[in-house]
Amino acid sequence: MNLDLPAARASYTRGVALVALSTVTWGSGGLFIRLLPFELGTIVFWRGLFAILFIGSYLIYRFGPATARVFRGLGVDGYLIVVCSSTAVILFPAAVQQTSVANAFTILAALPFFAAAIAWLWMGERPSGLTMVASTIALIGIIIMLRPTTVGPNIGDFLAILATIAQGMMTVAIRRNPNIEILPLAWLAVAISAVVAIPLAENIWALTARDYVVVAGFALIPMTLGMMLYMIGSALIPSTLAALIGTLEAPIGALWAWVGVGEVPATATLIGGSIVFASVFGRLLVEQLQARSPQG
Repeated sequence: MNLDLPAARASYTRGVALVALSTVTWGSGGLFIRLLPFELGTIVFWRGLFAILFIGSYLIYRFGPATARVFRGLGVDGYLIVVCSSTAVILFPAAVQQTSVANAFTILAALPFFAAAIAWLWMGERPSGLTMVASTIALIGIIIMLRPTTVGPNIGDFLAILATIAQGMMTVAIRRNPNIEILPLAWLAVAISAVVAIPLAENIWALTARDYVVVAGFALIPMTLGMMLYMIGSALIPSTLAALIGTLEAPIGALWAWVGVGEVPATATLIGGSIVFASVFGRLLVEQLQARSPQG
């Protein structure tokens, strides 16, 4: 049993690193949306089309002639992951178009609480006391970030909440099936998003060369790399921890928009974001110290 401990720790560390990296890439999504002066349908269609090409190319590289076969036997949970993922990637750009980048990412940072509730009810996976303490501290930061920019019910905030619920379901479904093939699910999710966007795309042929470069970057960095890193990493660690690390998207997303397009976050956003960072890194630091302590 001790022989498996180093391998388990390595897998756990890899999962934490992949999910953390996904927050950096995913956090750039708000910036890309700001750089594209089009309605939701056009952005989602072209982003999805490029993501189909990027993810599809890697699928073929990895599975070769067996590519078609990996789509069979996904099961109910597999299709649930696809539906939740495609829902989240459609709703989030819609939310950013209706509210600030900081606001949208701050709401998304509430993911641990949705995921913890879903995992508890669905899988009986009780979050550790350490995770719940860190999540509570993160919630304080989220409240501080959200309060000054919220002046009442906002359609963008509501869409961000729906996107967060969808991602919470996806996180728990992946955790239920850690051996499920992730790549075909990611490909199906972006393909569905592109198809759904077609009737909503009013300026589908109005892109300039610069716009194509931006939307290709949107598909490659937050969409393809972000989704794949999160899906793979979240299968290796508890759902609540993956979601807690995901709260880093709030301050990172605000920082991307600040540096990229000068969308300056409020002072409260900076304070709340610092609290979110502290809660996540404090949680991970304590766990690393516990893992390295003598086992007796």
